[in-house]
Order: sequence, then C-alpha cells, then structure tokens
Amino acid sequence: MGVLEGVKVLELAEFGFVPSCGAILADWGAEVVKVERPSGDPLRLVQRAGLVADTGDFELLWEQINRNKRGITIDLRCEDGRAALDGLLEWADVLITSFLPAARRKLTIEPDDVWKINPRLIYARGHGQGQAGPDAEMGGFDSVSYWARGGLAHVLTPEEGPLIMQRAAMGDGPAGAFLAGGVAAALYQREKTGVGSIVDVSLLGTAVWTLAPDLVTTSILGAAPPPIDSSAPLSSALIGTHRTRDGRWLMLNMMDDTRHWAPTCRALGLADLIDRPEYADTAARSENRSALHAAISGAIASRDLVDLRPDLLAQDTIWSAMATPEEVTADQAVAANGYLAPHPDHDRARLAAGPCQFDGEHLVIRRRAPHPGEHTAEVLTEAGFEPETIEKLRLSGALG
Repeated sequence: MGVLEGVKVLELAEFGFVPSCGAILADWGAEVVKVERPSGDPLRLVQRAGLVADTGDFELLWEQINRNKRGITIDLRCEDGRAALDGLLEWADVLITSFLPAARRKLTIEPDDVWKINPRLIYARGHGQGQAGPDAEMGGFDSVSYWARGGLAHVLTPEEGPLIMQRAAMGDGPAGAFLAGGVAAALYQREKTGVGSIVDVSLLGTAVWTLAPDLVTTSILGAAPPPIDSSAPLSSALIGTHRTRDGRWLMLNMMDDTRHWAPTCRALGLADLIDRPEYADTAARSENRSALHAAISGAIASRDLVDLRPDLLAQDTIWSAMATPEEVTADQAVAANGYLAPHPDHDRARLAAGPCQFDGEHLVIRRRAPHPGEHTAEVLTEAGFEPETIEKLRLSGALG
C-alpha cells in the first residue's frame, strides 16, 4: 500500500518538471490523472526531435515521467471543457500545474478560483524563476532557468571551454522531487487545518539550493570562489581524483583523515608511509600534502582499476570509480535497492525510481505511461459524471 493511497491528484502540466512531481506522487500511491490538451503533451515530441537517444518505439522520457498515471484529454479552451474541469477539481485533493500565470488567469484556475470549488484543494505550481520579481510571468526550462541562469553551467564549465551542457531533464527531476515533498507537507497541514494551501517550487530556486556552497561564499566575499582544480592536492590528500593505469578516474573522499589514513595506505600498497614522521597526524599530512598526493597518485597510476578494486574494498576506504551509465545500470547496490524498476510492458527497459522509499519497499510500476485520452471516460465516471454528460462532452469536442 502506498503512503499516499487514496489521494487524488490532478496534473495540468507539460514537459518534465511538474510531471516528474506527478510521477513521484503516483509512485507513492496517489491516483494521478494527467490532463492533456487534444494535441498531447509536447514532451512526446522530444525524443523525435533528437534531444535524447533514439530508443525506437519506447518513448523513454514520456515513460520515465508519466508512469503510474492515468491520462485524460480535455480541451480547456472551450466552455464545456473548462466546465468539465470544475467537476474534476471538486473530486481532486491536489492540483499540480506548470501553466504560466497568464494562462492560469485566462482559464480561471488561480488559487482563489479553484478554492471556490474545493477549499481543501492543495495547489502546487512549478515555474521557472519564481512567482515574484520581474520574470514571474516568463516561462522556463531546466536548461535555461536551472542550468544556465542558476549558475551551474558556469561553475562546471572550464574557462577555456567548451561549454558543458546538462543532460536531459537534469533539473526537472530534483525540482519535481522538491515539489512532491511540498505537496506531502501541505497534505499534512490540511489534516490539521482542513483547508488547502499553495506550494511553490521553481527551477531557479532549485539551482540556488544545489549551488548553495558557491552562492553563500559569493554573498560573503563579494566574488565567486575559484574553480576546484582536480589535479591539485587539497588540504587532505585522502580527498581528490586520481587516474589509474588503464585511464579510469578514481574519486577518493575520506573526510575523517585519522580513521582512513592507515587503511588507505594499506589498500594502495603504501604501508611504509603509515608511521613516517612527516605523515604522523592530520596536521603533518596536510603540511606535506603535495608529496603525499604525488605518492597516492603514483600508486594508483601504476595499477589498473580491476586490480585496485579488491584492495580498496577490503579496507576501510570511501571511494568510487567514475562510473559509466552501463556500470550504474549493472551496479549491485542499484539492483539490491530497487533504484531502477522494471517497466511493465518492455522486457529490457528500467525506469529510475525516486530516491525516497518507505518501509523498505521498492518501486513497482503499476502501469505504463498513458496514451492520449486513454482513461478519459473512466476518470470522469469516477469523478461523478453521468454517461450522458460524458457523451455530450465528447460530441461537443470538449474531450478532444
């Protein structure tokens, strides 16, 4: 049983950000109904436009972001379609939307509008730059509002270039997860107050949270912190990147220098360094970090990853090779924890689960992503529409 079983969510949203919130809520057991315009969510076209890898007839982003939902089609531009939405708003517990303010006003689906119909409705909206300020009315996608405007592209791109580009929907997933958490908190508040509330998350705000160390530093110093030089020794030689003989990058990150010093030396074949006076304690190791960094780099560079792995695993070390997508999908921890869930209709596809789990239960994808209007009659019937009314809506073109 999902923790949100019985919660009914109406999704008026397109592309990746807010629908990824709907996916998480559906994974948690909520009944999420995606409302599409007659022409369909433009996300369906992204794969065909070449913005992600070609996986044949399996629309990977559509399935990833819209699994476990039911889909209906309503033309909100016509009077009958907008009236039908009122019945669904009365039925729902939560409305999640990515519509811009101008569209929300035109459709009369601002918070005060929907609360006249259902005062208990949670109103969750995702946007590009926030609901205040000069750009509140502007649209935004994660590549613009999160990656570029939020500063991540700048801090991760070398000054000499080339520009580092984000992967598909890289900001949408985290922002959607934040919005889903906000919805859960608002549902808890409603249990105490009996009334709905507004939940806001923006892509820009998500980027600010992600880049907090750099932005807090900038606020204090008045200038951005310098880029991290991965080739230079840090204050602790047990933190940093090194390359193996076969060209693989290895990331060490042992914050507790005292605990991990001897095990790391043993794992790398540097046991003779353990009791050397110049490395006797954390202060000494920091003072002599250049020589120590060189010794560690040399030890790693002399061996292939396949040889280093068992020795590092046998000792108390915290490390990882920089894994390829093939290695992540084959990772035993990913499999054991259910972080990639089997698609119900595709024998090879695995969809990424939201990282939050309850009572140790792994995600089960109950249904594939919906076809346009697949569940329209079914959902409207559950919401209390009579068969004659549904047929009238269909004949008027309100259902697309």
